[in-house]
Amino acid sequence: MIHATCHTADNLRCIEFDATTWFNEADAPSIIDLAQRGWVSTAIAESLERRRGYERLHDLVEYAAKRLQPESQEHPTWETFECVVDGPDAVAWLEKNRLEIVASIR
Repeated sequence: MIHATCHTADNLRCIEFDATTWFNEADAPSIIDLAQRGWVSTAIAESLERRRGYERLHDLVEYAAKRLQPESQEHPTWETFECVVDGPDAVAWLEKNRLEIVASIR
């Protein structure tokens, strides 16, 4: 399991979820980019939030879009939510399942 957390910018919603599905399906450049960003990206939530089993993640993303997005129009670079992947979990999983990517992120 690759642990991840996602929280809204106002910190009213925060959830933990398994990001393994994203790592299974993501291409190597996307995973490398995530590692270079310090394991922080909204792309993971955006990719998973409409899938079965990720309903709580969908609720968080929907809340951020409906409640926080209007406020962010004044500041277009302001993120309404953030997702953080546990880096050691990700690397350990990559070493077992996608070894070809590991050398590129170290």
